[in-house]
Amino acid sequence: MTARDRSPWIATPLVAVATFLGIYGLGVMIEIGAWLTDVALVLAVAVVASALTRLASRSRALPTLIAAIASVVAMVPLFAVTEDGEARLLPTPDALRDLGAAIRGGVDYAAQTVAPAPPDPSFTALIAAGVLALFLVADHLAVSWRAAATAGLLLLVPWMPAVIFQHRVSATALICAIAAWLATLALTRRPSGVEGRPGLGGAVTATTAALAGVLLVAPTALGGLGWGMIPRIDAPSGLDTSTRLNLALDLRTSLTANSTSPVLVYETTGDRPDSFRLYTLTDFDGVQWAREATETPVQPAAGRPLWTAPIDDWDGRERSRIEMQVLDLTETNLPLPPTPRSVEIEGDWFYDAERDEVVGEGVTARDVRYSMVTDTQFHQEEELEAAQAQIDEGAAPEDPRYLDISPAIDSGRVQTLAREVTAGTSSRYEQALALQGYLRNASEFTYDTSVDPTGGDAISTFLDDREGYCVQFATTMVMMARSLGIPARMAVGFLSGSATDQGTWVVQGGDAHAWPEVWFPGEGWVRFEPTPAIQSGMPPAYADPYANGSSTPQDLTPGMIPDAVPGEPVAPDGSPAGPGMPAPTETAEEPFPVWAWAGIGAVLVIAVAAAIWWWSRRGAVRVSRLHGTEAEWESLRRRLPPSVRWSAALTPHEAAEHVVETMRSAGPGLTGHATESMTRLAHAVADHRYAPAGSASEVQHLRTWADAVLTEATADSQPAGQGKATRGKAMAEQDSRRSGSTWDGR
Repeated sequence: MTARDRSPWIATPLVAVATFLGIYGLGVMIEIGAWLTDVALVLAVAVVASALTRLASRSRALPTLIAAIASVVAMVPLFAVTEDGEARLLPTPDALRDLGAAIRGGVDYAAQTVAPAPPDPSFTALIAAGVLALFLVADHLAVSWRAAATAGLLLLVPWMPAVIFQHRVSATALICAIAAWLATLALTRRPSGVEGRPGLGGAVTATTAALAGVLLVAPTALGGLGWGMIPRIDAPSGLDTSTRLNLALDLRTSLTANSTSPVLVYETTGDRPDSFRLYTLTDFDGVQWAREATETPVQPAAGRPLWTAPIDDWDGRERSRIEMQVLDLTETNLPLPPTPRSVEIEGDWFYDAERDEVVGEGVTARDVRYSMVTDTQFHQEEELEAAQAQIDEGAAPEDPRYLDISPAIDSGRVQTLAREVTAGTSSRYEQALALQGYLRNASEFTYDTSVDPTGGDAISTFLDDREGYCVQFATTMVMMARSLGIPARMAVGFLSGSATDQGTWVVQGGDAHAWPEVWFPGEGWVRFEPTPAIQSGMPPAYADPYANGSSTPQDLTPGMIPDAVPGEPVAPDGSPAGPGMPAPTETAEEPFPVWAWAGIGAVLVIAVAAAIWWWSRRGAVRVSRLHGTEAEWESLRRRLPPSVRWSAALTPHEAAEHVVETMRSAGPGLTGHATESMTRLAHAVADHRYAPAGSASEVQHLRTWADAVLTEATADSQPAGQGKATRGKAMAEQDSRRSGSTWDGR
């Protein structure tokens, strides 16, 4: 190796700079603080050792090895402590064991802490080890092997959480990291022919030119949005990662963008609420909802139970305590369960009794922690039915604002349809169930977030196109209810989110939701769920006929198709989930172990996890090892016709979609009953596999659902005459069930 081929040691500090600045990309995961000094010291030792070794040796591997040893020696007095808490000074075997224990403690700390994790000595040791490993590998590739482009991929790893979770990062740190990498590219370019190795001046010139191009071109390519944040994957129209729901609820703007940005983290001592409401709206002009400006209420939010109707025996009710932590949610209202609750919070928060909202004065909900006590089972079928007596007596006059229908809406069409749907009902509760079931019917309407309604009557457009997302479904039910003289309004908030391994629940931006609320005297505003199950999951228990005592799928109201988000677990068993909630954050959807993304370790963990998953999936399809839920699921898969049978690699919900779509493309498709059965079966299998408490469905129910799907699937694969007769019998049975219900399921 000639002197000209010697590794350019001057590039090593640049790699270290790019690596160190990557820590700022992890601001979504960890709290930046004074611990950076310790990490910088370890990195400086590695840089000096690597550079000096390259000056003295032409070996490619030796500088990396020497840098690793020197850095470990430097980490001992910084992080290795004895059982008595005394710092280790020399790298003895005991000291190295203590250093390893500190790093393992950091792993445990990361796994148990909701991001961004506050400073902790063991966690700092873990970060230092991860940063050191990333630097050593990147430096070895970029300097020893002159593969700076490949090293750049590794240097990108620390910035990925900000991209994935859509969080703001330091523009200065990002630009400087890019500049350091570009300079490394210029300095490590392999010389050829008579051309000499590029000097420092040339490297600076090339880096400045490239960086100027990035600064000028990139913002233009992103729509002129400028710097200050890594571009959002799910929201290219803006770079502000703070979640804020659109109060205007323009029906041309989807409220259900699949954002993975976490907005709430909570734990509960009992059942989780089915949703958290932020706002309510009353006025709809035919295209969008509007919210009237009102003065800040004067009633303090903290203290007595908050609700829009009298509450009997509050202290005697079975209540749950919720510890709530708001993350990146810049709203002036607090997320509240749609049931009576008391709130414990500090600051200027007040209760708007008319809207049932807790409003802040001069503050937002971002980074706020508060507690609530609520009765998640406040609404019961019997009480909602009993409210009809007060309605018939006119005990509570109806507010005309909640009965208003805009002249832009074809109110005659809406009222005629609403009367048809609710024909045969005898109470407001039954009417609400009928309207909900009609809109949830998968054979009537399709859930689709890509719709772009036009015209001045969004309700008529939705009824014509038969597709939309939560805003269209909820708005249509509100207007149909009002056309029947039922007070109704729109509510905006979030669904209840997904469980974490630490016993908490995380609500993401993609859980944003809208739903209708109907007024019942003595009960207050009651939530219903007309949006299909593919987005909203199961309706509230009081609005789900299956949850209210039906013993077979045949007893269900058509259209009530429970189906949770893939992998969504059932509620926890009610025991407290460890110590109190961590400090306010603006962070990830669930605690992310730092070692999962730190340097090369991330690749290894993913590879091992993928291998384990593949092995478990391979064993899971062996019928001889299956029992209960899995046995019924696999039995249905094997008995279906080959054209309908799904791959064992699909998730339960993907399998259900495959069966429904395959049957639809091959003919008339599954009936509403069979579609419903397939959805319930997939939901039960998903709970069995992923939920902490497993599935609560009985094997007999699973078998009944599977048989309903199999009957229609095999009927369509039989000879024309026989298949038609069998399918006709199945549809006749469904029509018979519908005619026996209390509403028109058309």
